[in-house]
Amino acid sequence: MYEVYALKYGERDTTTCQFFHREATHDKLTLHYFVWLILGGPKPILVDTGFKDDDARARGIRNYVSPATVVERVGVKAYEIPIAIITHLHYDHWAGHSLFPGAEFWVQQDEVAFWTGPWARYPAFNQSANVPTLADLVTLNYANRMRIFDGDREVAPGIRVYRVGGHTAGLQIVTVETDRGTVVLTSDASHFYRNVETRQPVQIITSLPEMLAAFETIDRLAGTGKLIVAGHDPLVADRFKTVESGVIKIA
Repeated sequence: MYEVYALKYGERDTTTCQFFHREATHDKLTLHYFVWLILGGPKPILVDTGFKDDDARARGIRNYVSPATVVERVGVKAYEIPIAIITHLHYDHWAGHSLFPGAEFWVQQDEVAFWTGPWARYPAFNQSANVPTLADLVTLNYANRMRIFDGDREVAPGIRVYRVGGHTAGLQIVTVETDRGTVVLTSDASHFYRNVETRQPVQIITSLPEMLAAFETIDRLAGTGKLIVAGHDPLVADRFKTVESGVIKIA
């Protein structure tokens, strides 16, 4: 069976009204930034690549540590990772791809089409983009380092991805079979537990119906075990076991 780790590499403050859909309150809201590592198979599998120090400086990220460094805290060298599942192509999930030079990147076709298509350039979307790293999609594809596919897929026995969309055009979530049950890595299908548990969307949306449907999918896949890992919630550290600073064992 697999083991799953949430690895924190930074944090940022915002307010509830800036983040949640049609939210009136101005309460402080702190986002934690994670990549996730799956161990127990023949090779480690990474979920998302985070971002590099240029984005950290530009976007006011506190306590930034390179995602490659946090992966090494679990005993894995960045160059040893052969597969990185990319849940979506926002800067904080994709812009660190060069930190993992041996990885093949698994991403939904709808996601690539959106970020190389006509709508991504508008301010409603482009604030979440790191444009040079999106341009890298072409180079990496021609180098045979992109696995671009459509819909749900088995990555390895016991590890599956599900296209849910909503937050972005081709957002995918990940399930992992562990000794504790099925872990659901929601990424930004549920930034916070508040999203999935109260069905409250966030403001960055390509399809509101898909976002709402994703909450139902998360609950269905998690089943009674409810091993749900929200994408940016500080409560991940409370609901699961902190092994050391920035390293949280999910299962």
